[in-house]
Amino acid sequence: MATISLTIGLISFAYIFNQHLVNIQSKANEETQKLSNLLITAKTLVSEHVLSSMALLQQYASLEGQPSINGMTSLEDKQVPNLLFGNTPQTGKSILVDSVTRIGSGTATIFVKHDQHFFRIATNVKKADGSNAFGTELDTKGKAIKQLLNDQTFYGVVDILGEAYLSRYEPMHDHKGQLIGAWYVGYKLNFNAIDQAIRQWGFLEKGFIAITDHQGKIRFLTAGVSQQQARKALNDTHDQWKKVTREVPEWDFTINIVYPASEAYWSALGALSPVLIITLVVALVALIALISGLRRFVLNPLGGEPETAKQMLMRIESGDFAEDNTTAEPGTLIANMVKMRRRLREMLSQIQTNANRLKISSSVFEHATDAIFITDANGLIVQCNPSFSAITGYSQTEVIGKPPQAFGLACHEPEFFESFYKKPQRVQEWRGEVWNQHRHGQEYLTELELSPVMNEAGTFEHYVGLFSDITHAKEQQNKLEHLAYHDALTQLPNRVLFSRRLQHALIEAEREQSLIAICYIDLDDFKIVNDQYGHEYGDKLLTQLASRLTGMLRPTDTIARLGGDEFAMLLCGCHTQAEYTRLLKRLLTAIEKPFAIDKFKFSISASIGYTLYPFDHHPPDTLLRHADHAMYHAKTHGGHQYHLFDLASAQQSQQQQTLLKDLLVAIQHSHIRLVYQPQACMQTGEIFCFEALLRWQHPLRGLLYPNDFLASVEHTTLIIDIGYWVIEEGLRQLNEWQKQGFETQVSVNIAALHLMHKQFADHITNLLQKYPDIKPQQLHIEITESAAITDFARVNRVIQQCHDLGVSFSIDDFGTGYSSLIYLRRLPVDIIKIDQSFVHNMLVNPEDMAVIRSVVTLCREFGRKVIAEGVEKVEQARILRSLGCDYAQGYGIARAMPGNKVVEWMSKHSPYQFD
Repeated sequence: MATISLTIGLISFAYIFNQHLVNIQSKANEETQKLSNLLITAKTLVSEHVLSSMALLQQYASLEGQPSINGMTSLEDKQVPNLLFGNTPQTGKSILVDSVTRIGSGTATIFVKHDQHFFRIATNVKKADGSNAFGTELDTKGKAIKQLLNDQTFYGVVDILGEAYLSRYEPMHDHKGQLIGAWYVGYKLNFNAIDQAIRQWGFLEKGFIAITDHQGKIRFLTAGVSQQQARKALNDTHDQWKKVTREVPEWDFTINIVYPASEAYWSALGALSPVLIITLVVALVALIALISGLRRFVLNPLGGEPETAKQMLMRIESGDFAEDNTTAEPGTLIANMVKMRRRLREMLSQIQTNANRLKISSSVFEHATDAIFITDANGLIVQCNPSFSAITGYSQTEVIGKPPQAFGLACHEPEFFESFYKKPQRVQEWRGEVWNQHRHGQEYLTELELSPVMNEAGTFEHYVGLFSDITHAKEQQNKLEHLAYHDALTQLPNRVLFSRRLQHALIEAEREQSLIAICYIDLDDFKIVNDQYGHEYGDKLLTQLASRLTGMLRPTDTIARLGGDEFAMLLCGCHTQAEYTRLLKRLLTAIEKPFAIDKFKFSISASIGYTLYPFDHHPPDTLLRHADHAMYHAKTHGGHQYHLFDLASAQQSQQQQTLLKDLLVAIQHSHIRLVYQPQACMQTGEIFCFEALLRWQHPLRGLLYPNDFLASVEHTTLIIDIGYWVIEEGLRQLNEWQKQGFETQVSVNIAALHLMHKQFADHITNLLQKYPDIKPQQLHIEITESAAITDFARVNRVIQQCHDLGVSFSIDDFGTGYSSLIYLRRLPVDIIKIDQSFVHNMLVNPEDMAVIRSVVTLCREFGRKVIAEGVEKVEQARILRSLGCDYAQGYGIARAMPGNKVVEWMSKHSPYQFD
């Protein structure tokens, strides 16, 4: 019976010990799952951009034609295959990749394959010195090249020129299906938020987190642990460290939670309650065995010499149970004494073993970092360890004989512990989180375990309680969850959380039959803030904007940052469309109030698109896309407004996006060109300048004029690219004419957005240096008076910088725009051009004649020259000359002509005769 009791005790001891080790490992697995979810969520936020940008890159390329190789070409002192799209070489050109990433941000590259190598021939990936990485080679030992050489797509995290990118590589084939290159789109990853979270994370007391990449390099590590210490623990072969790992294939990372094996063992031992009762059971068994032996001694024959029996009895009495080879007939007194001695020897050994285990258990109880307490059947504490006192602030002498709730345990639930003792028939294990209150008043969160202890009859006798302070760990967990669902810069909800709230709001709207608004916000010209003042000020502005808008919304509303300067809003609680429009108007007004950042003040506006559910009864993703379409309509119609989604505006938005793509192709294939219209002096007939006018020979729609397409791009950065192209083409034509012996001047039209670009004056300087034979005085720049100039101070500085070079300026379409007198007074221009709408009707409309007379008079007072546009009749020219108009331009002089026809026309019409 002693052996059976001991065996049961050992099995129970081993089971409890092993179960706690398993619990520790399970908790580590839970933590790796949380970290895995965080990494996967971070990747999901940008993967959508990678896929859409790859599709856009291939779509733009397909407009040029099928990829092919035509011989070899030079690039950065290398000979590489000459890659063509259609008939257009791609080596050294970046307009295609820049166009894609300008819309979707990120980076893009076109590779050409040479033997077993891939070279970047068109890219906006930057090297360390800031230049484009033309001619650099795809890492031959990396993951992507292996997939590409096997004609397979690679999608994952890679190091590109020392930086981490979420990347997608796809094979490129010619018309025969041969592998000739590769497409690439990637987004540079910012790990700061994840790294900060991991640095604050630990496990047990001495464990740590280490996240490694596919090469075994440690990417993230708990603070306080050196790379050398972490590497030694990860490579441990002596079972001194326990390691729980989880692969994250989406990143090709491995999450490792490493903790000392000894700490895990001590933690498990700390959960074992004292087993003193085992000793009593063993002693009882020994007593029974002794009585049995005595009974047999009386009843059975001696079985040997009396002296032998006497000596054996004396040795047993003295505690000597050692084997001495004494034998006797079975059933005799001496034989039974031999058996009794053997059993006593075994029992003594078991008692000694149990005593050692009790000593260890007592040590664990005393030194466990978790608080341990034991109560009796009435719920009064009979024992606690030092950690209990350290965590609660109450000494052992204070707590003995009193209930746990008297010392702040489960302070938010006064009846918590009483429920365990009032109904002992429901006694069971319990595990969960409860709030405790320290002796000094501060509250802390604990993970509490309560385990009942039964006697042999199955009657409840004790509860063993174990708890630890998890306040800090819970805070870390909450921070990780916050990072997964919030924008790191503004702390607003991100796209993932917004989608969840939108789904919930739609369900509520269906149940309550209520009206909700889904809004998409894009800041107007926010890029100018970043370009002129840097991203630091841009980030501060976004943070202030988020705080300002959040303060205006109700608790039931949601504003989220989707990325860059784009936001989404979910508005609830209004009952009509009119109520929502009033709210949006207030939001626009709030956005336009100046933002004070350091010593600067910034003023911005926004374009807002919105749709109303259930009027627009579609799934969540479609609703947000509809709001995006409406926002695009608001932006392309001048911005600074809100617009409700409707199907017609969505179709128009789609048409404008198609027009943008076609225009990009037209620029690449030289389908846009300049024609030139002469401007003549009204007194002498001298042709002093030619205005460069833009034309687009569209493959389907025929010849297009600027009014047919520029309105779609005037609020995008593409208008800047077009403006630079017009200026350079005008200078090139001037240079060509001078080679033919004809010297004149050229005027070009520039958009307001282009003029406010911070590098405008520098670019003009570089272009003039490119054509040293052209004098700066031969270049005129026309500002459209109908364009909204939001920063007069900046425009004045740009005009002055260009004046210093010798370039002159004029105001085009004067009288039709925002505020003619303000432009005339505040812009230091040289020439005013009267809009042709006034000149056309001047002979029959006295009001138009009065406008022309007033403009000429004003210009004379302000010291400006005047050009009349749209002069078609001799009578118009005669009257304009008599009013004091300086120059004329129009069909009456000549229609716009190609550059190669100008010299011939000049030979026949200079000076021009108005009569």
